[in-house]
Amino acid sequence: MDDYRDLVIVSLTLLCAGIMLVAGQLYIEHHPTPASRSLDPPQPPQASPALISHAPSADESTTETRRGFDSNSAG
Repeated sequence: MDDYRDLVIVSLTLLCAGIMLVAGQLYIEHHPTPASRSLDPPQPPQASPALISHAPSADESTTETRRGFDSNSAG
């Protein structure tokens, strides 16, 4: 920094950074938050009735169901 212009550039840079920090802090402090925003957790997706009606019953095992699919695809 052997030239006065370097000192001017550094001081302008620090002034600009300070102004941006103060403006950002004022914006954060005085920015109104929307009161209508809800913080409820999202609802889990519901299964469609078509998928529920085609589900295997509780007494069927997955291996029996799988064998049925294999015989249908082979024929």
